Order: sequence, then structure tokens, then C-alpha cells
Amino acid sequence: LEAMKMENEIIAPEDGVITSIDTSEGASVNTGDILATFE
Repeated sequence: LEAMKMENEIIAPEDGVITSIDTSEGASVNTGDILATFE
């Protein structure tokens, strides 16, 4: 995840696969928005 030219590592408690990306490059997002779905 990149914010203001910084990269933020997203750590998950277990393995999974991202099944969809629910936003697009350059889009503004708000707190609580779903950015990705995984199984």
C-alpha cells in the first residue's frame, strides 16, 4: 500500500489469496473503505 510516496507493509495473521482489488490506482479512499478482498 502506498501513501504519500511511502510504502506500508500489510501483515496478515495467516496465509491467504487476494481475490479482488476494490479500488483503482490514484483513487482517494476513506477510513473504513474496503481496499481488497481475500480468502
